Amino acid sequence: MGEKLKFRFGTDGVRGIIDKDFNERLVAVLAESTIRYWSRRYGLKHLLVGYDVRTRSRTYATIVVNVALNHGIDTVITGKPTPTPVVAWFGFRFGFDLIIQITASHNPPIYNGFKVISRIGAPAQEEDTNQIEKTYQEEAEDINKSVSKIEIKDVPAIDPSGDYVSHVINDTLRFFKPRIKLRVLVDPLFGTSIDYTGRILRELGMDVVETHNYYDDRFGGRNPNPEPDNIPDTIQQVTSGAYDAAVAHDCDADRIGAVDPRHGYLSPNNIITIVINELARRGVIKRGITRSTSTTNIVDAIASKYGLRIYEVPVGFKHAVKYLVSGEADVASEESSGLAYSWHVPDKDGIYTASLLIAAASEYGSLSGLFDEIIREYGVSYFRRVDLPVVNGKEVVDRNKDLIIERLRGVERVVGGVRIDGVKALFDDGSWVLIRGSGTEPLVRIYAEAHSAGRLNEIISAVVSIIQSLK
Repeated sequence: MGEKLKFRFGTDGVRGIIDKDFNERLVAVLAESTIRYWSRRYGLKHLLVGYDVRTRSRTYATIVVNVALNHGIDTVITGKPTPTPVVAWFGFRFGFDLIIQITASHNPPIYNGFKVISRIGAPAQEEDTNQIEKTYQEEAEDINKSVSKIEIKDVPAIDPSGDYVSHVINDTLRFFKPRIKLRVLVDPLFGTSIDYTGRILRELGMDVVETHNYYDDRFGGRNPNPEPDNIPDTIQQVTSGAYDAAVAHDCDADRIGAVDPRHGYLSPNNIITIVINELARRGVIKRGITRSTSTTNIVDAIASKYGLRIYEVPVGFKHAVKYLVSGEADVASEESSGLAYSWHVPDKDGIYTASLLIAAASEYGSLSGLFDEIIREYGVSYFRRVDLPVVNGKEVVDRNKDLIIERLRGVERVVGGVRIDGVKALFDDGSWVLIRGSGTEPLVRIYAEAHSAGRLNEIISAVVSIIQSLK
């Protein structure tokens, strides 16, 4: 019945190159393994399936649907490409037992992926994805046989946009009172956020123009990630004065990028600090905030000012989920363009964050002014991530944590450290550096933050030299 497949859930699902290590057979096996485990562990009567704009995404989603139908599960599919946070919220709000989304999020166009989302709208936890893998390992022959007999049938399609858009607008207006009609450029980057962010901001009273607002599985020849290299024309239009602000999203809209006329591109850390500061100032955040170990320490300063607790977690949003679900934290943040809210769904939502950001800017008067407030209150911060090619990078870092710190002490005044994910060194001037190996690529990732560009370059240069000297 076919050879045994190999797959591994990463930080946000299973991903691979389309028609190479990610194909129709793998999707069927993933669906069958997930459905078997979920049915036994949690019970599974109602399944929601979504998909993004990538090559074969709709085909893969249809395979998932028909695997589920073979089990007698009541299953529906979204009628068009739909953002991951929208599928997660809709599945939670309307009582689905499981949500499966076909997406590779911000990865290059050649990739696609399979993401499992629980009934509360949270990414499946590691203990569950480990058990899905184990289910296939133990039942591979029967699973392979089962998926070879799947018949493709049509199923009902839904449009979750209306309910989701109304929810986001209502939440936004609970927290903010938009005052100025800002000129906002919205860049979906050819992805699933088309007809979502622009629609919401118009309803909030903004003057909205959309660019790259049609589906394209090649994403206009760029990577579908809202970083400067991928949105140069959007940045140029805003900094030239044509717009008061811009927001952009990745393919499945869990990430956000932003631009203001005076500061240009706002990094994810900038957006995180603006939104968290505005919510904390209004008393919306009452308990705690999670911050991935790679995220700006300005979040800590905001928490300290408003008497909120900080929880530092490893990189990967799934590590923040338990704090949102338990009620220990109201907001979770990660430097890879991510914010999640306990009163919404416990996973990143770039559309929801864009609505809060622009509404706050409209109430204040400008996005530039909001960021100026952060600088005045908490100081200037420079942040950078460097991906250094290193074979077996994760193994190299994990094996040499003590040596890395020892060599850093030889060139820096190290006053503390964190080892929850790789190795992080804290310096006496408030700057820091995190070194962690990638679990999926031959890379060592270096994250650093400092109060000047020169100091930032100094730290990164020192760390690069240290890593390159390791065996």
